[in-house]
Amino acid sequence: MVRVDEGGEPKLHEKVDPVRDYWLNNLWTDLAIAATLVGAHLVLVAQLPVLDVLGNSAPADRRAAYSSVAVVVSLLGSFSAVAIGQLSAAKGARADSLRDQGGTTLAKNWRSIFLAGLGTAGISILALLVDPSRHTLSWWPVVIRWVFEFALLVAVVKFFRLSVLFYEVLAIATLSAKEGDDKPLGPAVTASKRWKDKKAS
Repeated sequence: MVRVDEGGEPKLHEKVDPVRDYWLNNLWTDLAIAATLVGAHLVLVAQLPVLDVLGNSAPADRRAAYSSVAVVVSLLGSFSAVAIGQLSAAKGARADSLRDQGGTTLAKNWRSIFLAGLGTAGISILALLVDPSRHTLSWWPVVIRWVFEFALLVAVVKFFRLSVLFYEVLAIATLSAKEGDDKPLGPAVTASKRWKDKKAS
């Protein structure tokens, strides 16, 4: 996402790690990763039903999991706010260049992380309402369990995205702060001859 060359200038989209950069620059890959994992789990469950963790859990345990996830994913918004605050407070040429060149990309990433947290929390609450507290033959609880798993995996991938972006922002903020400390100080104030004479008397 962000690289700093030897001259101290930040570079966006430099292909140091093509896979990583492609993932950061394409938000749809998060959904693709989550869908692939859910699809693989579906295939495994069809072969080995014991691997259906949510389906084999007691209704009370599933409802506890829904409640816990709804609380935990809300932290995505808090961590995103911290990262945005760090970027907004950062000063220096590097931080200014990052805001100018990558502001739109970062904004889209922050928005996707916020929406993922909100969506996962909403689906978790919906699962609490749809999945009953007792065993049933209805197909709705089965559907909501798989939808919940997909939303949870999306939130996990978004958390990894947030951690990578948070590292980038902190690195730029740290370099900018160091750059500010290295600036030469202005010349010291010297006393005039008149002041020296007055001080001597």
